[in-house]
Amino acid sequence: MNNSTAVATAQPATPLPSHLIDDTVTEVPSLVPIKDDTPISDAGYDKSDGKPFNLTRLLGLLSDVDDQPNWRRRADLACAFVDGKQFTAVQEAALIAEGMEDVRPTNLIGRVVRSICGSEAKARTDIKVDSDDDETADVTDYLNGCMKEAQRETYADMAVSDSYFGQVAAGVGWVEVSTNTDPLAYPDRVSSVHRSEMFWDFKAKDVIARDARWQCRVRWADLDELEAAMPKHRELLRQVAGGWASLAQFDSLVDNTERTRAMVDMQGNETRWSEYRRRTDWYDGARKRVKLYEVHYKVPAIGVILHLSKSRKLLFDPQNQMHVMAVASGKVKVTKQLTTQIRMSLFAGPHRLMDIGTAKRNFPYVPFFAYRDDEDMSPYGLVEGMISPQTEYNARRIRINWLLRARQLILDNDALDEKANSLSDIADQINRPDLTVVLDANRKNKTATAFQVGNNLGLEREQVEVMQDAKQLIQDVPGVYGSQLGQAASGVTSGIANSLLIEQGAVAMGDLNDNYRHSRRMVFELLLQNQIDRYKNEQLQVLIGRGSAKRVIVLNQWDPRSETVVNNVADASVRVGLGEVPNTPSFRQQQQQQIALIIQALAGSSPQAVAVLAPSFIEATDLPDRMERADDLRKATGIPTAGDRKAAAEQEAAMKQEQAKQKAIQEAAIHLGMEEKAADINKTKSETELNIAKAVQIGNDLALSHVETLQTAEADPDAARQALIDDAMAEAGAPGLNSAQQPQQQPEMAGA
Repeated sequence: MNNSTAVATAQPATPLPSHLIDDTVTEVPSLVPIKDDTPISDAGYDKSDGKPFNLTRLLGLLSDVDDQPNWRRRADLACAFVDGKQFTAVQEAALIAEGMEDVRPTNLIGRVVRSICGSEAKARTDIKVDSDDDETADVTDYLNGCMKEAQRETYADMAVSDSYFGQVAAGVGWVEVSTNTDPLAYPDRVSSVHRSEMFWDFKAKDVIARDARWQCRVRWADLDELEAAMPKHRELLRQVAGGWASLAQFDSLVDNTERTRAMVDMQGNETRWSEYRRRTDWYDGARKRVKLYEVHYKVPAIGVILHLSKSRKLLFDPQNQMHVMAVASGKVKVTKQLTTQIRMSLFAGPHRLMDIGTAKRNFPYVPFFAYRDDEDMSPYGLVEGMISPQTEYNARRIRINWLLRARQLILDNDALDEKANSLSDIADQINRPDLTVVLDANRKNKTATAFQVGNNLGLEREQVEVMQDAKQLIQDVPGVYGSQLGQAASGVTSGIANSLLIEQGAVAMGDLNDNYRHSRRMVFELLLQNQIDRYKNEQLQVLIGRGSAKRVIVLNQWDPRSETVVNNVADASVRVGLGEVPNTPSFRQQQQQQIALIIQALAGSSPQAVAVLAPSFIEATDLPDRMERADDLRKATGIPTAGDRKAAAEQEAAMKQEQAKQKAIQEAAIHLGMEEKAADINKTKSETELNIAKAVQIGNDLALSHVETLQTAEADPDAARQALIDDAMAEAGAPGLNSAQQPQQQPEMAGA
């Protein structure tokens, strides 16, 4: 690009994202698309010059779009009903003919749809960047801060909410995630895209169209903005605006320059395009604007793949020093494998402006599908089932209004005085409260029945019943209960019962909201990829943390000792997750009440737990300086501030040291107790051995005494027996009996 072009594109006044105007994008060297040698690649015109997508393929894509089912008419009708445009032209003409121009449709669908969309805002959860390991903790913290800022500055939640409305009403909504070319605006851009601009591969079955072969966005762009954004195509765009009048002065046989030949070829492309499409379909001569066809498509490609693990593989980047060193060391397996590449081709009508390759793995447009038809995969939303009861409700309401206004005029053919009033006069004024009728004095029937004005209000009750049934169906069809709309259900007075009804309504739309969560996560995945691409430069110093915990880290820093890249952003295993709890004020208040109850319960038993929970309680409030007050409380209680990983690590190390100290004390106490027990056991053992020795000695003495007693018994049996008795009595503690103390023997009784 020359200097003049650089100056022209420095500050383009264009709403186009950077991938549409950046013609300096080079091909990915490690991802080479396979050359397409099918017959269609060389057919017709606009030779691809090595580019996979040419004009022939664009016409084939548009032909595929034309053959898709006409779901857009159904979507437009559903959105018209949400906006209150519910009367057809025939109904409006009939109302005018009946004099009921003031009757308007009662838009019940709009209230239900907006209530559902309000529940999305109420149940919205925070996003959080997670990592698979602690080695990239600093990178994860920094990307978390970047994502919070991007979510706030790009109004991403607003774009997602708009797409959710399209999902509920029309059946599909779209969100674009791109980079902004305006240097004074935020670098990222997240915006909702109307369904009329988006076309996609209907063969895709994935809920977020990851398996689609192509996506196409069609939009109008003013020529002056397009010229400022893409000055290299200024001459082509002006030739298109001028109807190629200035090219007629060139004779291709004489002026055979490369520029002239290119212009002649482009004019030929436009002429051939007109065989299939009208010029007015892509060019607006009144306002000087042209229709852009932005096609994102997948092609087979051969990629150089790095195998970091069994489940983690990356595309080799020759600009990444870590990739180069890993390949040079031979520690990482490198293969060439078949994969796909997402490319982007931009056309202004039949004229291709650019065709570039990307390293992206997903399309920049994320669909929000509600439901899809099983036969042709066409999307539809909740409103499609509510159109019939809404139409019935409107028809019955029109009929009731007609019954209230209608009058039945019954009179004899000679009842009126034709000189004073005619039948047409009375018919025009019959609904007036001051109706004046002059009867013919010479009429045959002079009774009161000669002229009667009546009505048929008896049918009103049946109309009201049918109308109320249709009103209820508008809620029953999408599964929305009255409790979700702020209406107390009949017979339901318990708060728990109301909560169950609201939960049941959420369950009825579970698949729709599940699709919404998948799409919302993909939006922030694309936004995270933009952050990663922005911070891939080497030796990039950034700040993380807040308050006293704020510190400087270096991203993508090469460590020569370990021969690795520290805080590598490009290869960090990070992903976007959605929180479990909504971030609305009501849910925060509920959390605050729960934390307050826990603090109150732990106040007397665990002051340490209170010190941990109290800062979280303060952060859940609406105080303007709640974060600072929470940090002050953490400092006062010796707890690290949020995000201060260094202090948290120091505290964890201190806690581990304290735990180790307590464990050592416990082990020492246990060891000391075991020693005391061993001493007691040894003492008991010694006493036992001494007792055994004494018992042995006593046994020996008893044996000796027994021998002596036996010897005495042999010499004197009576003395031996007396000695045994004395020994037994001595052991019992009683005095023995000798021969002198023996009682005299009593005389035997007679007959004993």
